[in-house]
Amino acid sequence: MKASRFIALLAAALVIIMAVPFTANAAAAKFIYTSAQSSSDGVLILDNGQVWYRAAGFEDDKDYIITVRHSSGDEVVLTADDGEKTYNVWHYFRQTSVSSTSPRFTSLSSGKHYLVCNGARIGSAYTSSVSGDLIWEHIGTALRYTMNGGHWYLRFDEESESPFSFTQDLNEAAEVNIYTTGDTLARCITAQPHAESYVTEGSGYPAPTFTVGTADIDIDSVRWYVDGVQQPCSSLSFTADVLSGRTAGVHRVNCLLEGHDENGVHYRERSEDAAFVIAKGVVPDSVLTFSDIHEEYSLIPDAVEAVMEQTGGYIPSLIICTGDLVNGPTARTDEMLDKYYPRIIAELGGLDTVFVSGNHDPGEAASAMSSAAGLGSAEKLPASGGIIFNGSSAAVSAKGTNSTAAKGVKVYGLNYEAAVSDETDVISYENALSDIEAFLSSAASDYHGELLIISAHSGLHVIGMQPESVDRSGDNVREWYGSNSYNIDSSDELSALLDHYAEEYDMDILYLFGHDHSRGETEMFLTDGDTLISTDSYADKSFISLPLSFTYAHSGYLSTVIGCADSRFSFICRDGDKYSFDLISTTEGLVRHSEFVSKYIPPETTAVSSSVTTANTTTTTSAVAHSGKGGSPATGDNMHPVILLFPFAGLVLSSFRRRRNG
Repeated sequence: MKASRFIALLAAALVIIMAVPFTANAAAAKFIYTSAQSSSDGVLILDNGQVWYRAAGFEDDKDYIITVRHSSGDEVVLTADDGEKTYNVWHYFRQTSVSSTSPRFTSLSSGKHYLVCNGARIGSAYTSSVSGDLIWEHIGTALRYTMNGGHWYLRFDEESESPFSFTQDLNEAAEVNIYTTGDTLARCITAQPHAESYVTEGSGYPAPTFTVGTADIDIDSVRWYVDGVQQPCSSLSFTADVLSGRTAGVHRVNCLLEGHDENGVHYRERSEDAAFVIAKGVVPDSVLTFSDIHEEYSLIPDAVEAVMEQTGGYIPSLIICTGDLVNGPTARTDEMLDKYYPRIIAELGGLDTVFVSGNHDPGEAASAMSSAAGLGSAEKLPASGGIIFNGSSAAVSAKGTNSTAAKGVKVYGLNYEAAVSDETDVISYENALSDIEAFLSSAASDYHGELLIISAHSGLHVIGMQPESVDRSGDNVREWYGSNSYNIDSSDELSALLDHYAEEYDMDILYLFGHDHSRGETEMFLTDGDTLISTDSYADKSFISLPLSFTYAHSGYLSTVIGCADSRFSFICRDGDKYSFDLISTTEGLVRHSEFVSKYIPPETTAVSSSVTTANTTTTTSAVAHSGKGGSPATGDNMHPVILLFPFAGLVLSSFRRRRNG
């Protein structure tokens, strides 16, 4: 077995062993059943007066009462008794702060006790190390425990001295219901409300309409909110007259649904915030990019809002999400598309967006999401990625949305799968080289100064060997810190390939990456003339030092809870003969201003820049972003407000000297 593979397996094993809560020293508890005061129509009232509502399934970080059906017809409560106290409120926990290759793990705990399946026996403590998936689920009317692919079901025998046990025969499973309380009960939203596109300030746009989709249940109430204020609407579609005629800014619309079904399950769920963006215009050839959002999707409109604050109300031409959209072990493709993608769409405010997969995301889903955006990518991209945005394509022009202003940008999405092979134990860019070279060769054959962005989740540098590889305090990160997934083989070949095209053809190439936040790295920026130390072989700890002819930078880590991630993103835009590259915090504003000089300057760029500088009212005749469905942006009339060019010289922040850590 190769050394790198052995180390990776050892690390994964340690993660699992450390993740499972060992409670061998905790006082053992026996499991008994206790009565409830009453139970009817899906409402459970405990003897202490607490009211709980029947739910369909477990949700992360919530408390539950677990009941079984007694022969009397009553529901009785699963209770742990350690001789000193009884416990009947079970907390459900889904482990997410683990590597993408870790097994799935959930737990049900009450006080110091855990509900544990030890074969047919029930226990209250983990007594040995475990590996593989350990999952609790409420399936139909059964409580199911999955361990290493095998299923066990809670069994109830009221006549036995030990009434609870487990069985692998579903026919012997107890009739189980689960109850919860709080702001969220069972989930019922099947389609998140969202804005089709942004609108332009002063364009006379009609009031936007938001619609929420629900499961097949009886709706008890619908409440809509705009920026936290409840609105007078109780239907599933809401026309937000209150948002008409507003000045530039980002507004948030959501709804709270309550309902029930014929099985007595009670539903209560608040939708994702639907961002509604009112802009003064679009910044030409600009990109808002971030990595590692890890399910904190509400930070996306915060980032858009931060750009608008920096630019005086103008929005980016394009958003690039550079991987790790979710938490925990790598999500399934259907889970990504059905559960997470609609939540992300709601928060984007209709701004054009493309996606790159990280180690927590399925590349197949990221490619499907980019293709669905219809921004010049192939109709069906492979899981490894490919061209996900082409600003000069007919598809972008036909769509007429904000990315129409990004004619000078092309994006190649290098999904994490491109470096992972089922045939070897090594994570390497070797198999991605030919596809990227084909992209660069095609671009070089008809190059007119476009910014060619290679958006990848993982980087090219050896962690800790770059002088710029530092932590929050400015101290250097340990060399080769982390696994092969952070120090990827053949990074030197990919770096050399990009460098060759940038130098030989005077091409503006920008490589954007994320992922390293869990190593403690802060954001990095290197450009033409700097030195990049790239991985040759992780197993051999070999590398090369390459004088750069392209620009290499972090996208920014937009999450707030993992590693050194601190709600930062990057905003890149063209400024005459150079590019501005700002690292921005959603809470603190500008963190670092950097620049890199363009290798190629089309004649028209200077003319446009000059006209914008001297006349802030200069516009272009391109159609402003709209849904492409016969209407003004997201609203449904036939107006076509123009894209307002960003008056760059007048609105851009004062330049700062490029700051380098180390």
